[in-house]
Amino acid sequence: MLCPEVAARQGQEAETRHTMDEELQLLTVHGVLHLLGYDHEEPDEKAEMFGLQAAIVDGWRAEKGLTGPSPAPTVS
Repeated sequence: MLCPEVAARQGQEAETRHTMDEELQLLTVHGVLHLLGYDHEEPDEKAEMFGLQAAIVDGWRAEKGLTGPSPAPTVS
C-alpha cells in the first residue's frame, strides 16, 4: 500500500525534489522489485536494483511522453 501524503512529503524532501506522482511511480516500481526478490542491502545489490528501477521508470515515462529527468530515488 502507498500513502499519497507520505509520497508527497518524500518527494519534496528528496535530494532532487519531485511531485507526488513521480514519487508514487518510484515507490511502485521499487516495491515490485522487492516482491521479485531484489534488495539493496549490499552495494552491488543496490546498483542492480536502482539501475533496474531507473530503467523501468524511464521507459514508462518515455512511453507516456513525459519530459524531464526521472526522479532520483528517495529510498536508500
